[in-house]
Amino acid sequence: MTVRRVFSDSTIRRRLVTRQAAPCPPVWCSLLVSILCVLPASVFAADIESLDIWRSPDFTRVVIDVSKRPEYSVFVLEDPHRVVIDIRDSRMNAALQGLDMEGSPVTAVRSGSRNQTDTRIVLDLNSPINPSSYSLPPNAEHGERLIIDLYDAGTQAPALAPATMSGEQDASVATVEPVIAESASRRNIVVAIDAGHGGSDPGAIAKDGHMQEKDIALAISRAVAERIRAMPGFEPVMIRDGDYYVQLQQRPQLARQKRADIFLSIHADSHTTSRAEGMTIYALSQSTAEDENIRRVTEKENSSDLLGGNSGDTSLRNVDDDLALTLLDLSMAWSIEQSMAAGSYILNATGNVARLRRDVPQQGNFWVLRSPDIPSLLIETGYLSNPAEARRLASADYQRKLADSIVQGVMNYFYERPPEGTLIAWQKANNQGPDRQYVVTRGDSLSLIAQRHNVSLSQLRSANSLRGDTIHVGQTLSIPGSGPTLIAFVAPPQVSEHTIARGETLSGIAARYGISLSSLREANSLRNDTIRVGQVLVIPAS
Repeated sequence: MTVRRVFSDSTIRRRLVTRQAAPCPPVWCSLLVSILCVLPASVFAADIESLDIWRSPDFTRVVIDVSKRPEYSVFVLEDPHRVVIDIRDSRMNAALQGLDMEGSPVTAVRSGSRNQTDTRIVLDLNSPINPSSYSLPPNAEHGERLIIDLYDAGTQAPALAPATMSGEQDASVATVEPVIAESASRRNIVVAIDAGHGGSDPGAIAKDGHMQEKDIALAISRAVAERIRAMPGFEPVMIRDGDYYVQLQQRPQLARQKRADIFLSIHADSHTTSRAEGMTIYALSQSTAEDENIRRVTEKENSSDLLGGNSGDTSLRNVDDDLALTLLDLSMAWSIEQSMAAGSYILNATGNVARLRRDVPQQGNFWVLRSPDIPSLLIETGYLSNPAEARRLASADYQRKLADSIVQGVMNYFYERPPEGTLIAWQKANNQGPDRQYVVTRGDSLSLIAQRHNVSLSQLRSANSLRGDTIHVGQTLSIPGSGPTLIAFVAPPQVSEHTIARGETLSGIAARYGISLSSLREANSLRNDTIRVGQVLVIPAS
C-alpha cells in the first residue's frame, strides 16, 4: 500500500517562494518571506458544517465548510484508492448522505472520530487521482472553507507532495509526516487565454449584424491554445472554451488557480467610423493600478483575494494595511513592467501579419488586467466596424496566422525572460531548445542580436544564409538552438482562403492560384461557377 501526503495549510504557506507561477521581483519576494516569518500560525478547533462535491472538466472539487480555520492533513492510499482527510480538534455536523458524485471518481464518503478529538473523512475512489488542498478565509458569501481538488490521473496537481510508508495499513490508522514538495525543475510555462465576452454578452457586432466579437475572440483563442499546446515547454489554459459568460473578476482568478505565467485576453474592437482598423495591445495603467491596490487593501478583510498565487499562498487579510499596500505597489509595478515588455514582443511578431493601430502597448483601465502577480494583456485583434477587417478576422486562415504570430511573440518574450524552474529556462541556460524567430526592430544589430540570444555571430549568419552583417527593420531572423533537443517551430497545416472582390470570376481565381476549375468547385461544394462579392473560398493545394 502506498501513501502520498499532500500539503496541509501550514505547509502551503512555505511554498510561496517556489510556487509555479510567473517570476516575481526579488524585493517583493524578500518582503513576502519576511512577512511569512511573523504571520500568526495559530489554528483553532472547528465544527464541520457541510461537505459538497462537484465535477469540473479536469478535476473534482470537495468543499468542506468549517466553523473556524482548520488544522488538517491530507494523504492518499492505494489498493483500493482512497483520499484521507484528518481535521484536528473537530466534530462532524455535516450530512454525508445524498451527495452528488456523478461523473466524479468519488464513490462514497465516510467519516469517523479519531483520537477522540479529530475527525477523519475518507473519500473512496474508483480510480487514482492527484490531490491538492488549501483553506480559504471567510468572504462576503462563505465562512472558512477547506478545499480538496482531486485531479484526474495524468494531470499534475498544483500542490502535490509525495511520501511513502512501508507496510500495509488501513486508512483508519495510517499516518505519515508531511513532505514539502520541491518545484519541478523543468515545468511548463502556463499561458492563460481569455476569450472575451461570451454567452449573453456578444461584445462588438459587425456592420452585417451577424458577426459577433464573442465568436471571433473564441476562434482566435482556440487557435492560440492549439498552437501553444504543440510547443514543448508551454501549456495553454482556456478561461472560456465555449459560448458562455465568465465574470470579469473571475477570469484572472481562474488564471491564478492554474498557476498562469501570463494572461492574454483576446478581443475585437469597434468604432463609430468604418475607417478605424488595426491591432492594439493594452496593459494596465499605473493610475488604475494604484486605485486597484487601494481597493484590495480596503476590502481585504472581506476578500479571499491572495497575493503571490492562488488560494493557499498568502492572504492580504493577514497583513497590516500599510505593508499590504507596499507589497501590492511593488508587485503591481512589476506586473505592469512585464506586461509592457510582453506586449512589445507580441506586437513585433504580429506586425508582419496584422495592421497595427499602435506599434507600442497602450495602457488602460480593464478589469481583467488587474492581477498584481501575473503579466496581463488585452489584445484588440482588429475592428469589426471595418467591413474589410471584419472579413479578415472571420477567416480561419487569417485567425491561424494571427494566432501563430501572437504565440511567436509570447515565445520570444519568455525566451528572453524565462520563469525560474521552467524547461525554457533550462534550455536557455544550456543553449538548447527550438530554433526561434526574431523580428528585427529599430536599433538592432546582428552582433547585438547574437549576444542577446547567446549564440555566436557566425552561427547567426549561417542560420540565415547571410554573407555580411547587414539587416533591416522588419526582417525575420532564425535564432539557432544547439544540442540534442532541437525542436523546430513547425507551422500548422495551412488552408488558403480567398475573399471574392468585385469583378472576379471563379475561372480567374483558379488561374490565379494555379489550380483547376474543377478542384476549386469541389473544395467549396459548388455546383456551378456562380460566386458573390465577399464570399470566402477555400483554395486547395496546387
